Parts: sequence; C-alpha cells; structure tokens
Amino acid sequence: MKKIYLLAALLCGGFAMTSCSEDPEFDNRWCVTFEGPEMTALIDSVQYGGELLYGPNAKDYKWSVQGMGLSGGMTCQWGGTYGFSEGGSVISNYIDADIQGHATYNYQLAVPKSNGSKNFVVVYAPATVNFEKEVTIHSMDITNTTYGLGVAKYGDATAKALTQEGDYFTLTITADNGSAVSFDLARDGRFLEGWQTVNLSALGKVKSLTFTMDSSDKSDWGGINTPSYFAFDNVVFTF
Repeated sequence: MKKIYLLAALLCGGFAMTSCSEDPEFDNRWCVTFEGPEMTALIDSVQYGGELLYGPNAKDYKWSVQGMGLSGGMTCQWGGTYGFSEGGSVISNYIDADIQGHATYNYQLAVPKSNGSKNFVVVYAPATVNFEKEVTIHSMDITNTTYGLGVAKYGDATAKALTQEGDYFTLTITADNGSAVSFDLARDGRFLEGWQTVNLSALGKVKSLTFTMDSSDKSDWGGINTPSYFAFDNVVFTF
C-alpha cells in the first residue's frame, strides 16, 4: 500500500458544489462546500442524542451531493442501533471555541474555528465516503473537532493529554485503490487548531475514501483512547 505522510504546519489558534475555475491553474476543478438548504436540513438540533443521528431511524442517515455523487452516512459497524456512536460522517455547522470546557461527546459536532463557510462534515472514524464515478481528489480542508482537540490537549478520564515528545494523533485517508495519505492532527505536543488544506493528489483515481485514526494513547484492548473525530470541508476534485 502506497502511503504518504504529511505533517502540517500545526497552527495555534452557497452551494454544495462550486467551480474552482476562477483561477486558471484550477480550470476544470470543482469544490464541494456542503452548503445549501438540503445540507443544512441534515444538521441535528443537538450535538449528542438528537433524533437525526441517534433516533430509531439514525442508521438510515445519509448525505449526498448532487452533481458528483459524493455521499456518506453512518458506518453501522454494530448494526446501526447506536447511530453515530458506531461511526460515520455527518453534516454540521457547530462552532465552539471552548476547547477545554467542552471536551466531551456532548459537543462532538463542533469545531473550534470557522473556515468562513457555514457547513462542513464531521467524521467519527471509521467511516467511508463514496463517489458515483471515478474522480481525482486534489485536496480537502481538515481540522480537529472541539471534542477531539480538547481531549488531545488536556486529556480526560479515559485518555491522556498528547503533550509529550513522541505523542501523536493521526488521520489516515485510504482510497479504494489501496493508496493512502496520513496527516497529523497532533504531534509532539503541537496541535492543529485551525483548518489546514491537505494535498490528496497522491491518492490517484478513486471511487471511495475510508477514514481511520490512530493515537499514541492506546487502550488495553488495542484501540485508541483519543476520540477519533475530525472535520473536513472544501473537497477539490476533477472528474
């Protein structure tokens, strides 16, 4: 499996699909922004325990971007009874800068800073998004969630703070063709607190992307203690 590792410059501090062709360099590229009333209608009224993501029909939650066939929804890794608690990707617009005070699952749909748009996607890994036809993904904007960042920085009853040399919190994006890109949300006591554009051109032609996460803070049974959440927006692609 081809894997490219990217370490960001870690920072402190319309329509569902639009053309990127205002810049000649990006001619024929499109950008998925997750805006519009059809996307906003998929945002739950509360961040945890709401009807859309945790109600009796939560397993059927799905979002789809018209015009390119990009879609996502619940992972349903245990059958779907527990909704978003089983993983998935959902639409959100929650902004919450109280990283330390709101580092709990009750604030799992929030990001600490706006990137200037209204809507974005929150992922609880593992999760997969699919494309109706084969596309080349050039980039997407990525950030930590308020919950994930808060626990990574300060720890909680289950997870330790990732503040030491050698600590890490890493997202891996794997395409259906086997290629992968890994990106650090935290590394050696530094944390991604704003939005970062991640180059995904190394993935090549894809029809699906699977998101998984890893952390230096492991549980006794082999999973990670750091909450496996992140958010993405502005997916740039060509058909």
